[in-house]
Amino acid sequence: MTGPDGSWLTPRAVANRGSSPLTGTGAPPRAAASWSTGADVRQVAEFTGPDGAPCVLVLAGATLQAWTWDGALMWSDGTSAVTRVLHVRDGTALVLSGERLVRRIASSTGAETWRDAAPDGTNLSGPGSSKLARVGGRTLWFTAPTYATAVTCRELLPDGTVDTLWVRDFGGHYDTGFGPVMVVADVLGGGVPQLLLSTRTGSDYGTGDDDVSSERLVLGREDGRLLQVVLDISTGATVTEVAYRPDPGDYPCARPYGLLTTASGPGGRVVVMVSCQVEEYYAVTRVGGGELSRAWGRFVEKDWPHDAQELRPQLTSLVERPGANPWLVTGHHDGVTWSTVVDDAVTGARVRSLPGHYFWGTHDGGRLAIVSPATTRTLTGREPTLAVRLDDWGVVRSHDGHPVVCGTDELPADVSFHAERRSVVGLAGGLMTRRPDGAAALWSPASGATVTLPVGDTVAAHPSAGGAVVLVTGDGALHRVRPDLSPGGVVRPAGRRAQALVVTDHDRPVLVLDGERSSRAIELDGVARALPGRVVAAAREPSGAAVVACLEDDGVSCHRLGDGAVAGAVRTAGRPTHAVLFDEARLLLVAARTGVHTATIGVHRLDGEPLWTDPDQGPHPNLPAVARDADGRRLVAYDDHGQLTVRDALTGEVLAKDDWTAAYTTPVRVDDPAGWLRVGGIHGVDAVDEAGVVRWRRGAPLWTYHPGEAALAGSVLGCVTRDGRLDAFAVGDGRVVWSVELGAVAHRAPLVAVTLGGGWSFVAGTARGTLVAIDAVSGQRLEWSVELRVAVETLAVGDFGGPRLLAGTADGVVHAIAF
Repeated sequence: MTGPDGSWLTPRAVANRGSSPLTGTGAPPRAAASWSTGADVRQVAEFTGPDGAPCVLVLAGATLQAWTWDGALMWSDGTSAVTRVLHVRDGTALVLSGERLVRRIASSTGAETWRDAAPDGTNLSGPGSSKLARVGGRTLWFTAPTYATAVTCRELLPDGTVDTLWVRDFGGHYDTGFGPVMVVADVLGGGVPQLLLSTRTGSDYGTGDDDVSSERLVLGREDGRLLQVVLDISTGATVTEVAYRPDPGDYPCARPYGLLTTASGPGGRVVVMVSCQVEEYYAVTRVGGGELSRAWGRFVEKDWPHDAQELRPQLTSLVERPGANPWLVTGHHDGVTWSTVVDDAVTGARVRSLPGHYFWGTHDGGRLAIVSPATTRTLTGREPTLAVRLDDWGVVRSHDGHPVVCGTDELPADVSFHAERRSVVGLAGGLMTRRPDGAAALWSPASGATVTLPVGDTVAAHPSAGGAVVLVTGDGALHRVRPDLSPGGVVRPAGRRAQALVVTDHDRPVLVLDGERSSRAIELDGVARALPGRVVAAAREPSGAAVVACLEDDGVSCHRLGDGAVAGAVRTAGRPTHAVLFDEARLLLVAARTGVHTATIGVHRLDGEPLWTDPDQGPHPNLPAVARDADGRRLVAYDDHGQLTVRDALTGEVLAKDDWTAAYTTPVRVDDPAGWLRVGGIHGVDAVDEAGVVRWRRGAPLWTYHPGEAALAGSVLGCVTRDGRLDAFAVGDGRVVWSVELGAVAHRAPLVAVTLGGGWSFVAGTARGTLVAIDAVSGQRLEWSVELRVAVETLAVGDFGGPRLLAGTADGVVHAIAF
C-alpha cells in the first residue's frame, strides 16, 4: 500500500498497483545514497583453483561469485540473473539464468565458453531435469526440460565447448509439465548404465481436437499413469518401458516429484519412486528379464487444495541389507503425528513403524535411523535428535541439537530428488547440528560424542570437497570446516533480492530495508535501528506513529519505529509468507504456508485476535492485495493456484470467485472499471469485475509473464515478460497498445509506474543494471536512464529527502535514485 504522503508501504504499493502518486522534479536522475543488505546464500560448490587449492563457487541471491578460502574474490557476476548452478565438474560449471538459458563457464574466471536455451515455454529449473554422469571416460550431460517432450544428450568437451550427441523427441508419448526426472544407473542389472526417465502419460486432454490450452497442459491428460522409460545412453533408443497407476485406486497419481533411485535384493531388482509433492505416493517398479512391471504402490494424498498429510523420503531412505531385501525408510505425517516407517522395498510389506518421530535419514550404513520426537507437522527446531536402531527402534544416542540440512547440493547420477529436499550433512562420520544457542556442532550418532565448533548462528550446511563441510551463518558468511575439524577459511559473499519500503514516522521519513533474518530502519541522518525478522509492510497509526510488520519463524511481529515498542503479534501454525498492515495499523493481514502447496490467510487485530481466517486456501505463490471499493469497503484478494478469492476484509464474507486453472496470478485492484486485474500468471493476463466474472483475458505461451511484476499507470497496465519485453494493455478491454524490448531482465522483472515530471511513465530495471523509463501513453523510451551495473531486482518509490526510486540490485544493495 501507499500512505497519503506517497509512502511505499508494501512491496507492490497500494493494492499491488506498483505505482506512486509522487511527482518527480524533472531533473536528471542521480544516485543519492546506497545501503548493503547482506547475502542470501542459495548454493555452495567447491572446485579446485589454478594453484590446486580448494576454492568456492557461491550463488548469493542471483549473484554468482567465486572466492578463494583466504577471502579473496576471484570474480563476481551480478548481471546474468543466475537462478541455479546445475553442475560443477572439472573446473567448469553449468549455470542456469532465468529458467531456460544455460551457460558453461570456467569456474576460476567466470568466462563463458558455451551457451544454449531450452525452448520457449519450457524450463530447466527442477533439480531432476538435468543430470551429469561419467560414462566410458566421457562426461555426459542429459537434459529433459519441463513442458517439453525432448530429451537431449550432450558431452562436455575439454576445450569448454559442448557437443550434442543425440536428441530424442517423444512427441505426445508423455505429458509435458510432469518431469521427466532422470537417473543414470544400471537399471536392468546387466552391468551397463542406462538413462531412466520417470514421468506421466495419459489418454487425451479431453478437448476432442489438437487445440490444447495451457490450462489443460498444466492438468495433464486424462487417465494419468506413471511412465518409466529406459533409454540406451549411446543412442537414446528405448530399451524398455512401463506405464501403470502406482495405486490401483481411483486417483491417477503419477507426478515424479520426489526420490527416484534403484535397489536390489534377493527378491529382485527395483526402481523406487517416492513422490512427496502434489501427488504423494510410493511406486516401486519390478525389473526382470530386461522388462519393467509394477511391483507395488501406495497412494497417500494429493496435497492441494487440502494437505492434511505429508510423505517425506530422504536420500538415505533405501537401506541395502546383505542377503535380504532392502528396506525403504520414510517419514509420514498422517494429519495427527509424524511416524518413521519401514517397508520392504521389494514387496511393500510394512516392517515396522515408530509413531511420534520425524525421520531425518539413516546413518551408519543403514543400521541407525536419525529421528526427532515430533507430532506437529512443522518442526520448531528445538526438538532433540535421536539415533535409534532400525531393527528394534532402540534408542542408541540422544543429542540436544537439531540437524542442519541442505537441499541444493548436486546429487550423484544414480539418484534424483525432484522436490524440496532436507538432507542431513555429514562430517568425519558424524552429523552437523545446531545447538540450542545457535552454535554449530558435530555429533556422532554412533558414539554420542559432541564437538561444538567455533561457528555461531548456523543456518545451513553444504557438503564439500574432500569430506569438508561449508557452514553458513545468519549473516551470510561461509565457514569451511575440514574433516579434522580445523578451520579452512571464511568467505563473506554479497547478494540477495533486497526490498525497500518508505514510511513517515510522525514527520520523519524512514527507510526500511528487509533482511533474511533481521531488518533495518534508517533515518535521513543515517541513524539505524535493527528490527527482528524480515520487514514486509508498514503503516501509520492515527497519531502518526509508524508501525512495521516483520515475518519471523513462527508468526508476524509488529513494531513502532519511534520507540521500538512491540505494537502486537500474530502467531501462525506455519511459516508466515505475507503480511499487510491496514486500517491505520489496527489490522494485519497474515498469510502462512501450511504445506508445500497450501497456505492459510486471515485478518487479525494486532493483539492476535482473528477477525476471520481461511484455513484451506491462501495466496500461492504470489502476493495478496488489500484495497477499498467505491463505497469505502475494505477488500482482500488472493490467488491460490489460480483460484481468485475476494473477501470483505473485516467480515471475511466471500464477495467474488474466479478459477483460472493453476494461473498463479497476483491480484491488482482497479477502480475504473471497478474490479481486479490478474497479472504475473503462467497463462497470461486477465481482468474480472466485482463479481469475479471475466471481463477480458489475454492468453500467452506458458510462463510468458510469470513471475514478472506489473504496474498500473492510469488506464494502462504494464507487464514485463520473462524475456524482457514490456507489454502495455488497455485496462478497459485488454488491447495491447504497445510493446517495447528492454533486453534481459531479472528472474522476477521489476516495474513501477511514476510521474517523472510530466505524465505517467513506467520505470523498469534490466539484468545489465540499467533503469529505463518508458512513456506510458506512447511507449516511447524517454531520455532518462541510470546505470547501476548490477541486475535490478526490485523497485519502490518514496520520499526520502525528496522523490526517490529505490532500486534493489542483485548484489544485495539498495540504491536511492533522486528523480
